[in-house]
Parts: sequence; structure tokens; C-alpha cells
Amino acid sequence: MRKNGLFFKTMSVSLSALLTAGVCAFTACGVTDDSSSGGKVETPEIEKIDDLTDERYINLYGRNFYNENLAGMTFVNSASGFELKFRGTSVSAKLCKIGSRDSMWSVFVDGETDSNARVLTFTDTKGVFIEKTLVEGLSEGEHIIKVLKRTPSNFDRLLVKEISSDGMFTAVPEKPSVNIAFYGDSITCGEGVLRDYKPSDSAKYTALTQNALQSYAAYAAGKLNASYEIFGRGGITLKFRNPENEPFSVLNNYKSYAVDLSVANGDCPEYDFSSTVDAVVVYLGTNDYFRRKYDTGYSPAGLEAAYIEFVEQVVGAHYGYYIPVVLCSGLMVHSSELGGCVKGAMEKLKAKYPYIAAVDFEPGVTEPSGGHPVVEDSIKAGDMLAATLKTLLETSGLM
Repeated sequence: MRKNGLFFKTMSVSLSALLTAGVCAFTACGVTDDSSSGGKVETPEIEKIDDLTDERYINLYGRNFYNENLAGMTFVNSASGFELKFRGTSVSAKLCKIGSRDSMWSVFVDGETDSNARVLTFTDTKGVFIEKTLVEGLSEGEHIIKVLKRTPSNFDRLLVKEISSDGMFTAVPEKPSVNIAFYGDSITCGEGVLRDYKPSDSAKYTALTQNALQSYAAYAAGKLNASYEIFGRGGITLKFRNPENEPFSVLNNYKSYAVDLSVANGDCPEYDFSSTVDAVVVYLGTNDYFRRKYDTGYSPAGLEAAYIEFVEQVVGAHYGYYIPVVLCSGLMVHSSELGGCVKGAMEKLKAKYPYIAAVDFEPGVTEPSGGHPVVEDSIKAGDMLAATLKTLLETSGLM
């Protein structure tokens, strides 16, 4: 784990390895050194998890950072969260919710896939940590729970400092073998995906109608049995922002833990790209296109160049040249030049990035009236993206 002068720390494998070695020195804690099985060490059961970087007991998903000033792990991005395993019937956590809108989360128990079956809504805690129940009333026995954020980074964040149960926490299950990094805007974050749109589009974009876990990104990852992480939020541009009221774009702030947090101002540490990523998906440019009426410098050629710049600066520099990359367009403003920009960037990059592809989705059902994708669009686009990713992953030898 790395610590800097901004009083934050980030997660790394080294801390968990150190803690494991320290705990394993005390056989009274229930740790055994089984030399007959290659010296494997059993993970002792514990009553509560107070170190959310301890990879023996908790899997973290997404870009998350520990805030020492508030003493909590910060979950800010859509689809971020955690997973754990325990013996008991209930789990609770000490939480602090920050932001202008309710923070909404989905809980999955023992492999459940319906993100609307167990929904938690956290209101403002006014900077104070309050203990909240995450799940209760389960049958006695061993359970795995995964808790993931539905809502976007620009409206709310949740800090977690301690997780407890009425039983004991055991070794966490392995994460999926494939992890996909998505860089996107409201389309990727599932904004408005649950709104009413028949007989006419309600155009309601609220915490209740958002669900990143039903975006095309979620459905694609689900098809591949992969985990995924999202960087971005509704309204964000790839590059061509309105300088009068938009300080950040994905291209100028991808080194942050969230696209609206400033490393320079001490909002968070700089992201170290330490998480393992097996494929990268970029779906940006829709908001750049919408900003063309402002003095942003937007042009189709400029957007194509911005895509190339992003792939070089982010993918090439941090993930490598041989990772699968998919550039997306089409669910909104389908008849615009965005599809051509994405395809043009892909063609110019493929000599250097052999596992790159461009996907132009079919327009969403409310696209003619300017609406965001809804669930049926997400499913269809997710299937299309999953097929492309599967081919690239297999061809590259990563699946």
C-alpha cells in the first residue's frame, strides 16, 4: 500500500501479504502451516473486517481509495463495491454517505444476478458514520455477498470503515479470471436505464432510474463471467469540454480515482493502475458531440485524434499494446459522425494494437427523440460487445 502527503492511501497486494505473514506467525489464532499440502496457510476466521484492504477477507471492485481524514474506504464510481464470505445470517457496516443525491446499491447473495432484488438506499449521514444493515434474515450457514454501487460518481460517494456479522468472516472467494475496464459516460453508467419510456419517454434521470448494473457494460461482463470497473459519469466528455463550467474530461483526469476528483487539490491520491485489467472498453464522444455548439474546439477529425491520444496515453502506457481494446458508438446520436471517428481511430491504431476493434451499436429505442438507452438496449448492446470481446480475448490468449 502506498501513502502520500495528502493523507490518503491506496490498496495493494503487499499489505495483505504482510498481514498474512504476521498473523501466520501465531498458530494460536487458528492458522496452520500444512507442509503436506505445499505449505499452504489457512485463513483464520474473524468477527469483523476493519481493514478493507485485507485481500484475505474482502474483494474490492472498481477504483476505490482509503481516506485517512475520514477513516474510511471511499467508493465513488458506478459499479464499485466489495465482496465477502461469512457464516451467519446478517451483515452490517459502518457507513458515511456524502453527496447531493441518495446513494443506491445492490446486494447479491450466493450468486444472485437480479440487481433489483435487494436494493439499499443511503441518505446523507452529515459526515458521521452510522451502522447500517446490508443483508439480514439469511439461512444459517455459509454465504457470499457482493455489494455494488448503482449510482454515479458525481452525485454521491460512500465511505465504509467496518463490516460486521452475527457470525464469522472466512476466506473470500477468488475473483473472476477476467476483469474489464470501461471508460464512459452516462450510457456506460446506466443513467435513466430504468425510466418509463412507453407510450412516451418520461425523460426522468434520477437515482431511482439509474442502474449501472443494467448498462450494456454490466450485461457484456455478465455474458463473459467477468468482473468490470467503470471510470466516468453522465455528461463527461472524452476531451472537448466547455471550459467555462467543466474543469475535467476523461482525457485530462484519467489519473484520478474519479473523473471529478482533483489530485492536485487533494481530493484523492493519483491512481496507480495497480488493478489487473484484461480488456479495455471506451465509449466516449457523445458529450463532445453535444458540446460542439460551444467554443470547445470540437471537430470530427479532432475527436478521432482524441481517441487515438487516449488509447496511447491510457491503454498503451498503463495496460500494454497487446490487451484487447474495443471502441464503441451508436446507442445515441447514431446518425452522427461518431461511428466514423471511432472506426477511423481503430484503423489507425490497429498496427500497434493488434487486438483492437470498433463496435457501432444499433440505436436505442428512444434514440430518435434523444433519449438514453433503456434495459432492452443494454441487453442487445451487451450481447454484441460480449461477442466482440470474447473473440479478442480468445485470439489474444487471455481467455
